[in-house]
Amino acid sequence: MAKKVLVDYHRILIQLTIVLLLAIATSLLKRFNRGLLIRRYCRYGWVLVLWGMSIVNLGPYWFAYPVALWMLLALVLIFIQLLHNHEFIYRRYWPVFWHWSLLYAVVVFIVSLFSGKLPLV
Repeated sequence: MAKKVLVDYHRILIQLTIVLLLAIATSLLKRFNRGLLIRRYCRYGWVLVLWGMSIVNLGPYWFAYPVALWMLLALVLIFIQLLHNHEFIYRRYWPVFWHWSLLYAVVVFIVSLFSGKLPLV
C-alpha cells in the first residue's frame, strides 16, 4: 500500500522557482529604475503573487483564515493611524499597509508550503 504524501515537493520546487525568478526580475527592475514608484509596484506584485500561490497551497476553505487576519491587520493599522494622527489619511496609510501586507504574505506563503497536514473539509 502506498503511503500518502503530505507535502508535495514538486509543487514546492515550482513555487520556489517562481519566487526566485520574481526576485531576480525585481532586482533588475530596481537596478535600472531607481524611482520610488517601481519599488511600490514591485511590492504590490510580490503581495499578489504570494497570495496567489498561497491560495493554490491552502485551498479556498483554509485560505479564508489568513484573509480574515489580513483584514484585521488593515483595521488595526487604521486604528493606530487614527490614534497617532487624530485623522485618517490614505496617502500615509497605503505604504504602511502594503509593507505589512508583504511581510504577512511571506509568512502565509511559507506556512502554506507545508499545509498538506491540514484536514480536508
